[in-house]
Amino acid sequence: MEKLKTISFSVSINAPRERIWEVLWQPKTYEKWTSVFMEGSHYKGDLKQGHTIDFLAKNGDGMRSLVEKLIVNEQMVFSHQKELKEGVETATTWQGAKEIYFLKKESDTSIELQVIMDITPEMEEYFNDAFPKALGRIKQYSES
Repeated sequence: MEKLKTISFSVSINAPRERIWEVLWQPKTYEKWTSVFMEGSHYKGDLKQGHTIDFLAKNGDGMRSLVEKLIVNEQMVFSHQKELKEGVETATTWQGAKEIYFLKKESDTSIELQVIMDITPEMEEYFNDAFPKALGRIKQYSES
């Protein structure tokens, strides 16, 4: 397995955790905030603990991940399993990489959304640019 690096991002959102959770994982809003990474991003499968889910681009490329842990309105942990090329599983150098979403109470009116993820070093610059934009969208949709 390629050497992975763990990076973290967070944003303070003035909205109830239920609203933020909805923005994160309801298909329509998920597609809006993840379009920062790739236009047409979506997922197929059930967001339930122990289930496999496919995160996909319009062309069928993406990744197959296990929902390792799910505590509604609080925490979602994905363990990335395989890369998908035109919908077909291929081996990946980052199998087992984690992507974790935490919602933590900051005050009576704000929640901190923290994202922790394992990445390959060559992806660091991309995520350092894109993830803050995605968090900005999550904040905007959650607070509106």
